[in-house]
Amino acid sequence: MKKRALTVKKSESKQSLDVADSRFEPVAKALARSPGFSLMENKSKSMRGMMREGKSFGMSSHGRFVVKLNEARVAELIADGTGEPFRSGATKVMKGWLEVIDPEASWVKLAKEAYSLAGAATKPLKPGPVKRKR
Repeated sequence: MKKRALTVKKSESKQSLDVADSRFEPVAKALARSPGFSLMENKSKSMRGMMREGKSFGMSSHGRFVVKLNEARVAELIADGTGEPFRSGATKVMKGWLEVIDPEASWVKLAKEAYSLAGAATKPLKPGPVKRKR
């Protein structure tokens, strides 16, 4: 497995970490006019979350890019060295979430894939018959 290419050195100050990641700008622009897309971010834009119809499908935080895909796709991308399982905290692996570690990986392509999958998961249910009171 490849070494983590996008990790931030411990020696860097917190202030240098709390800035917008320029690699995320093309992602935000590519999805900006997509139906149901919303972007949540802190004031410094160092942490950004992508949502579709209120469902989270990715984020950029302090130099890391994370996307929600299906488990088979995540396994494929881990196997080819594009990413590693995303961990919430020190140990909890989040199923279906990938942290991108390959500096050559296309964040835009992965974000669009995650956006499409989020849309498939949030399709509205067909309305059932209306029951009337008698």
